[in-house]
Amino acid sequence: MQITDSIREHDEDKQEMVLTLVASADEVDEAAKRFFADIQKREHKGFRKGKVPRSVLEQSVGGHAQAMGGVAEVLINEMAIPVIDESGVIFIEEPNFNVDATLEEGRPFTFTVSGAVAPLMKLADYGPVSIEMPPEEATDAEVDAHLRGLQDYYHSFENIDDGSHTAALGDYVMATLTVTNAEGKIIGGLSAASRMIGLGTGTMPATFDEQVVGAKAGDTLEFDFDATNPDGTSDFGEGKLHAVVDIKSFRREVLPPLDDELAAKVGCMDAEDMRAQMRRNINVQKQRELPKIKVDRVIEQIIQRLDGDVPDYYVDFIRQDVGREFMQDLEKKGTNLQQWMLQNSVEGDAMKDDISREALHRASIDCALEALFLEKGLQLTDEDIDKMFDNEDGEDTRQKWKDANRMADVQKMARQTKATEWLVDNADVTVVDYAAEAAK
Repeated sequence: MQITDSIREHDEDKQEMVLTLVASADEVDEAAKRFFADIQKREHKGFRKGKVPRSVLEQSVGGHAQAMGGVAEVLINEMAIPVIDESGVIFIEEPNFNVDATLEEGRPFTFTVSGAVAPLMKLADYGPVSIEMPPEEATDAEVDAHLRGLQDYYHSFENIDDGSHTAALGDYVMATLTVTNAEGKIIGGLSAASRMIGLGTGTMPATFDEQVVGAKAGDTLEFDFDATNPDGTSDFGEGKLHAVVDIKSFRREVLPPLDDELAAKVGCMDAEDMRAQMRRNINVQKQRELPKIKVDRVIEQIIQRLDGDVPDYYVDFIRQDVGREFMQDLEKKGTNLQQWMLQNSVEGDAMKDDISREALHRASIDCALEALFLEKGLQLTDEDIDKMFDNEDGEDTRQKWKDANRMADVQKMARQTKATEWLVDNADVTVVDYAAEAAK
């Protein structure tokens, strides 16, 4: 069986592929043999198994026309689906098999298959993308930043005993606070609660910290503040909140010096060895993480070049995959959706929005990489497909995918891998020492 024609059709809502397939006369006859051999295995009153005349077999399924319809089903199920899979066509919903002529033994059989497929889209620009990347080797600024993190891990606090001290950003305030919302309802856990609040550290919203700066021990403050984060979210609820804060005392954070004593705590010989080991650790981490970071960044750039919006029907299709993966992940963790939502304080609408965003992102990646693959004239080789099964169970895995008629999915993954490799290899990279920038 072979595909003799393929046409991509566009309407206002979706793109469809129409394939014309032709089974040879020999393939028709072979399918007929298998169809009638299967019927021969059934019980037929008055006949021994395997000795039932052809005319009786046809009558047992409703006559000659119905029998030929059964032969056509054998051709479609056993031959057409593998041929379609090998061609690389992926129908994203159940396709329609259209038979216009009656099948006849000894003659070729022609039919069409049609159904929705992923949209072909265009990019506004097919040139290399520009990205920023961290240095491939650890810089002094990065080592310093990681050592500061180590110091912070081993930090301590000391009291500020100066009675005239006024709160400043960087101070840690020991306080008792009560926070209510606009209706006067207590925010959970914040009713006369004793807290150590790091001013400017994110313990409380910046608008809260601003009201505390300048206060002294013994002061009682009462004020409104906005708990909305810069990204529009809130850890305390929506709208203005009201706080009553009793300032008890102040502390300052004390970081240990980068000396031999700290080095001994982390298993190093001395301060010099601690710095050297930190540099080696950063380099190991970079070798592991930078390739993925580069891939993520080139992909984020290429999807920005999509010309137009990804059609809704394809986003909806990908959403089903995202939702199914999410449910499978919950099952692996031994929980269900309701338990997960309760444990993570997630509302249904918020979860749906997250799934929709992820679906749109994945759909955008699919369309952008396919557009790049086609425009650049990239070609898949047998080696490209082999790489998709490059593991110790590769041959077994390949056979399972083939038996499941999913080699078209493998081809799609290989195309996207090749397009991604082109982006990575040709990217215009600007190296930025983010640690040095942050330290300025």
